[in-house]
Amino acid sequence: MWHSDTDTVARNGLQHHIDPTKRGWLFLGEQGGPCDKACKFCYYAYQKNLIFFHHDTLLAHANKFRHVYGLEYCDISGGEATIYGPKDEHGRRPQLEALIDHCSNIGLKPTIITHGQNNTESLVKGVEDAGLQDWLISLHGLQSGHDRSVVGHNGKGEGGWNKLTSNLKHCTRPIRFNTTAQDFNNVELPGLATWLTNHQAPTVWNIIQFNPFFAWGTKEVIEFQARMEDLAPYIGEAVHIAESYGWEVNVRYFPFCVAAPYGFAKNCVTFYGTQYDHWEWCLMATNAISMSKVEAAGGLEAGRRMWCDAIAKSRSNPKCDSCRFHPICEGPSEQYQKRFGIEELMPMAGEPITDIAYFAKGGSYA
Repeated sequence: MWHSDTDTVARNGLQHHIDPTKRGWLFLGEQGGPCDKACKFCYYAYQKNLIFFHHDTLLAHANKFRHVYGLEYCDISGGEATIYGPKDEHGRRPQLEALIDHCSNIGLKPTIITHGQNNTESLVKGVEDAGLQDWLISLHGLQSGHDRSVVGHNGKGEGGWNKLTSNLKHCTRPIRFNTTAQDFNNVELPGLATWLTNHQAPTVWNIIQFNPFFAWGTKEVIEFQARMEDLAPYIGEAVHIAESYGWEVNVRYFPFCVAAPYGFAKNCVTFYGTQYDHWEWCLMATNAISMSKVEAAGGLEAGRRMWCDAIAKSRSNPKCDSCRFHPICEGPSEQYQKRFGIEELMPMAGEPITDIAYFAKGGSYA
């Protein structure tokens, strides 16, 4: 019988947030590589002529993750992973299968991140037989919210929800889910939680606040971006529903103080928290920081913290800087602060919290 890290989720997944992550992002190409969708919130959707890396390059990246950085897991992602390599007459992707097989053989357990709309029975069987550990599928709302967000290059997404959900039955490995919380889907989040509890075995659900990186960082107004105080009530309800059915729910890049009144501060995973999140990526490996620089920074753990400190410094504001959780919470992005201000933030006085695994070890926000 197949066993996976997602087979059993206990204590709301807090045991997955105590030790430094041993997972990396094995991105398939330039800026992630090509995709057959152009999700409205994607960092790369509007960049043209993206290409996949040569297969040998990807094998080398996998080897580096395993043998240089000592990682044990990788998330294979584009672009769209399920269009990597030529499709054969059976609807399979032999190059993708070969990459998965290589990762599995060297002890780097592979996941595929995908929108799931290409997950035909033959494609799924091929990659699972090659050694896939689990799936991480993008599910950005119920039917209307999802199809407004996950669109093709023509701007249309009708039918995407139906195609995705009908394909789920082909997967025999555990399925985790990512949902980006936005203006298109915030009111749907509790309903989506109910749908997940009714239709899927409990694993891990990541609710992600949009981060305006790259070109998004210079935009004054982003149409789908919502205020945190408008997202928080729906996220809180969704977390409660999903956890009551045994799901691990992680709310990424959301400040503890805005989450606390709605009961999900313990679920928040800041950038600092990602480095102690089993399901997230080691920043040093993902950003290909040389081991000489890692060692100069004091090792992987110190290097990760230094990277997160730089993010926090770029987001500095009087409220965050005075909060006892500031050493493990970077606060909202610069773009967010310029657009919405910092009135929502509620700094907590007291002895500074420096342990990134504070909540996983039983700490509380109060």
